[in-house]
Amino acid sequence: MTKHPDSLRGTGVDGAVHLSAHGAPIADRELRRLFDYFISRIGERDERRIRGDLAAYLQARFAPAAVAQVLVWFDSYTILERSAAALASAGGDPRATVMRLRALRRERMGEAIAEAWWGDEDRYLDYTLARQAVIDDRSLDAAQRQRKLAELERTLDPARLALIQQDDQAELSLRQSEDYARRKVPAAQRFAERERQYGADAARRLAELDAQRDRWDGRLRDYARQRRKIMEDASLSAAQREQRLQSLLNRGFDANERRRVDVMTRNNLLPGFN
Repeated sequence: MTKHPDSLRGTGVDGAVHLSAHGAPIADRELRRLFDYFISRIGERDERRIRGDLAAYLQARFAPAAVAQVLVWFDSYTILERSAAALASAGGDPRATVMRLRALRRERMGEAIAEAWWGDEDRYLDYTLARQAVIDDRSLDAAQRQRKLAELERTLDPARLALIQQDDQAELSLRQSEDYARRKVPAAQRFAERERQYGADAARRLAELDAQRDRWDGRLRDYARQRRKIMEDASLSAAQREQRLQSLLNRGFDANERRRVDVMTRNNLLPGFN
């Protein structure tokens, strides 16, 4: 008998069914996550079997009326997902596609469920598109652009805004670190500038990241030097060369690092010895 693959074997079910005080299922974001968990098997199982898996999961936990309602929502959701895939593959104006998809969600799932499941995503997408439009608007001077961007930020949920600001801060610190490395800025100067900008704790964390990066780069340079010597040793047979290269890799790096170094080697990205 052919054994079908199961990418979810051994995983915990993601998502949940929450009930109201009267025992009725609630179409919240956790329910959509539950649907997505089962739908992720598409390609391994057909839709009928996936629905059966979900039904069995529900029947073991909830009353028949609740199961029936959840399955009605699931059927509507799977139809919607097929329509969304067809829209995406059709191409065309991305903004028009987004607006059509939003309309489909409300037609298929109703206004309340569409808001519960996609409302936050829609608002963030609107913010992203509006923000890019402001950035691209050449008629604005720097002060006007900054003012409009600040106005857009005030339309966001505070939790979402905090996440965006964290991401922006991480990206800024990464670009700064790369610039420091390129200009060979001394560690003391880096710390002082970062302390003024981010505070002492963050400056210490970033200094440790610099140190880790320097140690990694040093190991790569050492590996590249030794690898080049092996590659240039004409006395070695092909089998001996391969054995020594593998031994060098195994001695210098753990399993995860070896995969990374292998990719860098195959793409000529080792430092100074491409």
